[in-house]
Amino acid sequence: MTRTGFRHGKLLRALTVLPIITPAFVIGLAIILLFGLSGAVTQSVAGAFGLQPTRWVYGLPGLLIAQVLAFTPIAFLVLMGVVEGVSPSMEEASQTLRASRWQTFWTVSLPLMRPGLANAFLLGFIESMADFGNPLVLSGNYDVLSTEIFFAIVGAQNDAALAAILALVLLAFTLGAFYAQRFWIGRRSYTTVTGKGDAGVHPRLPAGLTYALYVIAGLWTAFTVLVYTVIFYGSFVKLWGVDQSLTLEHYRKAFSVGWNEFGIHWSGSAWSSFWTTMEITLISAPLTAGIGLLTAYLLVRQNFRGKNAFEFATMLSFAIPGTVIGVSYIIAFNVPPIELTGTGIILVLSFIFRNMPVGVRAGVASMSQIDRSLDESSLTLGANSWQTFRRVILPLLRSAMLAALVYSFVRAMTAISAVIFLVSARYDLSTSYIVGRVENNEYGIAIAYSTVLIVVMLMVIGLMQLLVGSRNIGRRGIQQGDGGWSVRTNVSLPGTAGGPTTIAGAG
Repeated sequence: MTRTGFRHGKLLRALTVLPIITPAFVIGLAIILLFGLSGAVTQSVAGAFGLQPTRWVYGLPGLLIAQVLAFTPIAFLVLMGVVEGVSPSMEEASQTLRASRWQTFWTVSLPLMRPGLANAFLLGFIESMADFGNPLVLSGNYDVLSTEIFFAIVGAQNDAALAAILALVLLAFTLGAFYAQRFWIGRRSYTTVTGKGDAGVHPRLPAGLTYALYVIAGLWTAFTVLVYTVIFYGSFVKLWGVDQSLTLEHYRKAFSVGWNEFGIHWSGSAWSSFWTTMEITLISAPLTAGIGLLTAYLLVRQNFRGKNAFEFATMLSFAIPGTVIGVSYIIAFNVPPIELTGTGIILVLSFIFRNMPVGVRAGVASMSQIDRSLDESSLTLGANSWQTFRRVILPLLRSAMLAALVYSFVRAMTAISAVIFLVSARYDLSTSYIVGRVENNEYGIAIAYSTVLIVVMLMVIGLMQLLVGSRNIGRRGIQQGDGGWSVRTNVSLPGTAGGPTTIAGAG
């Protein structure tokens, strides 16, 4: 996206965001439709080579495929801001000292990206440990902690003690990953964004690495397109595997609209859960991002007693499976004086504290690159801490802000494990509605609803990106033309009227 001159960055960004805006079990369902015993790919390969179809996709192989597809976007969102934040002047200095592109990447660029890599690893590890939707669909006899906790609570066992013990085991793994991440980052400084002007241009990656990245990204993109083609096509199929005729009946049942004497009438069965989900999500997403970035500011810029314990505590709600969170919220808020069960407030609180760690980690990764001298300069000029955060730090955290907003919005739209215990007749959410359709074997309506959610979330994410914008650390833009590279610099010259004067040069 940032170092290879790739010309279709917006398309790749959209494809990368797709898995994160999809209900988890929908990806698992699509993989079954492709690679299951009666899947399209399985049947095609078996027919072409005369092989016997098997159930190989159930268990560890299917889970690996689904989780790599689902959690790659988390690493992408966290790392985008970190990669862009590496100072071009440091990389240019390396090349000035006659280092090759590969030496520059390996000794300068990659080490400066270490906070982002560590935070992306931590988030991916915790997400994989606590994932509930994909194992529920694909695990088969391959038991994982999240589903074992779920069945210990709602199954025939009804053993809360067993669920608590399994949750502690999961937290032990999370604690180990947290300290491994802290050990790998160490006490080195990763500051690259200072108060000095930086007009450098990021160097390109080595040619061999560029080709390797194109192959990896190409395979991932092709597989993503295939999965979402199945999802989109499945929403129009009357009954997958039995009747492949195309129909709009699933969309009519879910999203039909009519008119009566009172005006527009949302007659489809899915409209109630859809509007409730939008309301709860649009309230919780800005609060989640704001609290997450403020927490990151405290962790990076302030020193106080118990800081390490506080940082770890911010990750606990992210590490605990949603099923445990849902049950704990019911127990905590089911009786006076704080009785919230069955209300929209308990859903908002659940989303805020469940999704806040992503904003915290993205903010910590990006803020680790911003020199403290910027804060000190602002304070020296008379600004208080809030003005410094709002006018100096926050504009440099636009990538982290966008990551927090996007993640909190889509996770609130697609959450299932926690809210399945918190929804009520008045506050029914999209994911609980879809699960109900799956339980009734109405897969067409479930996939059609998921398709509508994907389209709506793409539109909202585009609007968020437009409103937040992107940070511009350097002063030069670089474009490749037929005659080489042209560099354009906008400067304000004394005595000129109108606006900045553009000075162009070519090389």
